[in-house]
Amino acid sequence: MADRLPLQGKRVLITRAKAQVQEFIDKIEAAGGIAIPAPLLEIRANDKQEQMIKTTILHLKNYDCIVFTSANGVSFFKSYLDKFNVSYSNLSHLIAASVGSKTSKQMEKLGLRVSIIPEEFVAEKLAESLSENLPEHSRILAIRGNLARPTLVTELKQKGFSVTDLVVYETIHKMDEAEKLIKYLQQDELDFITFTSSSTVDSFMKVLNQKELQDNLRKVVFVCIGPITNDKLNDYGYNGIMPHSYTIDAMVKLMIEHEMSKEGL
Repeated sequence: MADRLPLQGKRVLITRAKAQVQEFIDKIEAAGGIAIPAPLLEIRANDKQEQMIKTTILHLKNYDCIVFTSANGVSFFKSYLDKFNVSYSNLSHLIAASVGSKTSKQMEKLGLRVSIIPEEFVAEKLAESLSENLPEHSRILAIRGNLARPTLVTELKQKGFSVTDLVVYETIHKMDEAEKLIKYLQQDELDFITFTSSSTVDSFMKVLNQKELQDNLRKVVFVCIGPITNDKLNDYGYNGIMPHSYTIDAMVKLMIEHEMSKEGL
């Protein structure tokens, strides 16, 4: 049919945190797919370390560069600035760096103009870009979540930079979605399972990589946002497909291409 959409009737599981899921749902549904949100992760402010966060934010003048590794980091950092009545203008002297384009866009809300961004959106490449563009012994404020890999901070310290690792949000595994997912898998009602971080892979596999479900899992196409997430999936013994650009848009495009290739289009 000429009017048939490329993901018509395909059931796509989204494992993102609830606060992040709507954009993904909209894009899947626009392509004709059936989006099934199963937020295995919950993201919340790191209030356990609020005093340290406050102290750091009140002394932004001590830093030369600020680095964000996710859009979530920007959002929670912004909420702390607002909570402690710290003007965004206090960031104006900082060199701004970002792990990717989506994060950079969010940083604009803080009045930051990102001048350092790697060609490949992974921590290793960001560390390289920073070391190539910052003066020696620069003081770096790295904003991240509790489950972010320590790679960026570790490599920057090894390169001689002074780094403050500021964890502004926590990602919590939610297991109450498991029963719903088990039912979908048992009945072979999923065509794609999407992962947008290695932590979502961990959360999913800890609950659902059960012997009695492995045959069902082999029938599903796993879609990973990037190489770190894909490597984590491989660690559990499964293969996924991965877009060249590490974005939600690219993941949807890849699913469409996968379906078209099956139909010989």
